[in-house]
Amino acid sequence: MIARPWTDDLPKCRNTCVASYFSQHGGNSNSTDDYLCFYCQTEDNNSCLYGVFEPHNGLDAARFIMQRMAAELLLPPPSINNTDEEIRDRLRNAFVSVEKAYIENYDGMIAERTSLQYRLQTLSETQISQNCDTILQRLKEIDQHLSGGATVTLALVLGSRLFVGGVGEARALLGRADDNCVLRVVQLSAEHAPTNEDELLRLAQLGLDVDKLRNAQYLGNQTGTRCLGNYLVKGLYKAFPTISAATSEPVVATPEIHGPIMLDESCRFLVLVSSGVYKRIQEVKGCSEQTNKQLAQIIVENFRKQSDFKKVSHAVLQEIEEEFMAYCMKNNLTPKPNTHMTLLIRNFNFLQPVPQNDPPQSIKQNPSVRFNPIVQSKSTTLLRGLNENDSEIYSSGTNDLENDSNIDTNRSNESSSDIYPSRPCDRDRRIKGYVDFSCYYENVAKARKNGTLPSFIK
Repeated sequence: MIARPWTDDLPKCRNTCVASYFSQHGGNSNSTDDYLCFYCQTEDNNSCLYGVFEPHNGLDAARFIMQRMAAELLLPPPSINNTDEEIRDRLRNAFVSVEKAYIENYDGMIAERTSLQYRLQTLSETQISQNCDTILQRLKEIDQHLSGGATVTLALVLGSRLFVGGVGEARALLGRADDNCVLRVVQLSAEHAPTNEDELLRLAQLGLDVDKLRNAQYLGNQTGTRCLGNYLVKGLYKAFPTISAATSEPVVATPEIHGPIMLDESCRFLVLVSSGVYKRIQEVKGCSEQTNKQLAQIIVENFRKQSDFKKVSHAVLQEIEEEFMAYCMKNNLTPKPNTHMTLLIRNFNFLQPVPQNDPPQSIKQNPSVRFNPIVQSKSTTLLRGLNENDSEIYSSGTNDLENDSNIDTNRSNESSSDIYPSRPCDRDRRIKGYVDFSCYYENVAKARKNGTLPSFIK
């Protein structure tokens, strides 16, 4: 019997709904009782901490990482008086401490693995026939344990400030209304995968052939480029042909921290979602660029349909899973087994707040919001450079979202009667760009000057 995690006893954020499933063979989905996420708030109600943990090769490592991460960040809890830099350092140090604690937990096993490999190399022919199978079986068991790990996405709300940090492919999304009350979806997290040009640049600087990595299904034994745990692909990366040429560990535990993002009345809801959820949407819809918008649309539709806010996340995951399974049956596809899916939704101003006694909440939406969201993505270069000096990208007042409030790349496909405010249509009007690549070009110029520019960048 698995012991309940101590995080289950933390005070829960009443304005959050969560759902967590483990999709197994044959499309069966078993609830994990929100076992790999937390959504807690401090007793003074000044701060809330949210986390989604996506396991790699078993649940034990993810459970350890989840509980240790909560301890690092809540004992003692952050203070509303902490500066932005202090909060970023606190989040960054938490990842470092959890990674160190997890690896130290396996020091004895790592030593045993080294000893067994030495024995294999020194056995005589007679001894090999007698002992080889036993040694190889034990090595397999050790490697199974050492490859356990998790990707992590955290969100910390401290007063009116939001900080996001993570490693891996889970996403943090913020739904907010622009000046015209059109709901937009901003991705606040970077995706640590070979599809991320910043990650490819980092791997190229380690001596790896990124052209091969672009098409590789796995980086060692996992799909992502950052995680906590999984010592097998870190300390023992030389054993994997695709990454063995690296001059240092290519898969790292270093998080990317973004924020502060200022929370105001325009912010409607925050979403933390594991990669298993949005990748199902991508496969069914066949368009990765619109995944955030499609997920937000499903969430908003379930805000409309559900009478109890606490059931929204479950309803969203069920809808995504049913559509995915129907797609697989129609196309004679076999779903990938053992896919973990978690969805956490934190309501800000989309619904009325949940009362203190926390009864089932009747959905009452903000009437000023037009419900079909528009995706608004930031490049990972911009996110990487987000700090106290440029946090106005997400703050209230004049910002990218408000200046681009009339941008709609999908308007021709939508009815304007219910979604968009009426305004004159100018077919010849040029749409202002909303992605700033200046930081990217500056980094390229620096790398070219230092002679470190990868060959695949012209």
